[in-house]
Amino acid sequence: MMRVRVLAAAMILAASGGCATVKETLKTTPDTIERPATGAPATFVRGDGLPNVNTACLTPMLDQRDNTTVELVRSRNGQGDYRVPAGKYGVGGNELLRIDCTTGVPKGIVREQ
Repeated sequence: MMRVRVLAAAMILAASGGCATVKETLKTTPDTIERPATGAPATFVRGDGLPNVNTACLTPMLDQRDNTTVELVRSRNGQGDYRVPAGKYGVGGNELLRIDCTTGVPKGIVREQ
């Protein structure tokens, strides 16, 4: 019985820690798009090349024109902020590319914070 209580307490602690991490990410996600991206595709697709028919922000996302992949850093309200290769799409240091997760359409460049 004691082992069950310890296991239950560990599970609650792990779950609450995950919530705290998500809340912190949401607090630090900027709302403001700094500027449009340059040279980005009209839409990004899933890493396997298929369109995203899900509303979730997936990683990686793919630019089919040259097989560039972008990696999800954070997401909020159906939009994901993605790390891109250095200098790609006009994204500079301490910046991320925001993509609408439902459509794969790039929205612009945001600060990483």
